Amino acid sequence: MPIVEPETIKAGEKELLSSILASFDEYQIEKLFQETHSLILKEKMQFKRGKALVFNNQIAYQFDYCSVAAFPVLMNEMGNFMGFANPNDFHNLDAEETEPYDTILDPGIINVRKAEFIDSLSASIDVETITELFKKIYKLKTIGKVIYSLGDIRVLSGHVIYQLVYDIEVFFSILIDREGNYISSLIKDNGSTIAAKGYSEKTEIQQLEA
Repeated sequence: MPIVEPETIKAGEKELLSSILASFDEYQIEKLFQETHSLILKEKMQFKRGKALVFNNQIAYQFDYCSVAAFPVLMNEMGNFMGFANPNDFHNLDAEETEPYDTILDPGIINVRKAEFIDSLSASIDVETITELFKKIYKLKTIGKVIYSLGDIRVLSGHVIYQLVYDIEVFFSILIDREGNYISSLIKDNGSTIAAKGYSEKTEIQQLEA
C-alpha cells in the first residue's frame, strides 16, 4: 500500500539530481575522464541523464554524458598498429636546442608533401578497422561516425611513428558516492547503463532531459 504518491518521489528525486548536477565542476570531470581513459575530449560535454543506483552495496549517483574524443592511432613503417598515445608520450624535437643548418629546401614544401603523404595513409585505412581497434582497446563499440582529423610523423622511443587522429563520439558515466567522492568513469557503447564489477541490481529513479 503506497504511503507516498509515486509522482512526489519522482519529482523529489529529479530535483535532487538536478541540484547535484548544478554543483559539478565540469572541468574536473573532463580531467578525470582524460586521465582515466587517456582520451582527450574535443567538444564540451553534453549531459544526457542521471540516476541513483547501488554500487558495492552503497547508494551512488550516476551522471551520463556524451562528447567527441580524439583517438590517436599509431603505426610503424611496416603498417603495424602500435597502440595509441597522448601528446605527452612523444619526444618533442622542437623543444630541443639544435645547431643551425643551412636551409636548402622551403619547409613549406616539406609540410605540404608530408600532409599529402599522411592523408594517403588515412585514405588507405578502412573506418571499420578504426572501429575494431577502438573496440579491442576499450571492449566497446564506437558511436556515430568515425572521422579522420589530422596526422603527423612523430618520434616515439627512438623510432619513426605515424600518428593518425580520429574523432570518435563516446558516451560515458561519472559515478559519485553520497559524500561527493569520485568513484569511477565508465565508457559506454550507447546511452544505456553498463553492467560492471561492483554493481548490484540498479534502481533507476529518474532520467533527466538532456
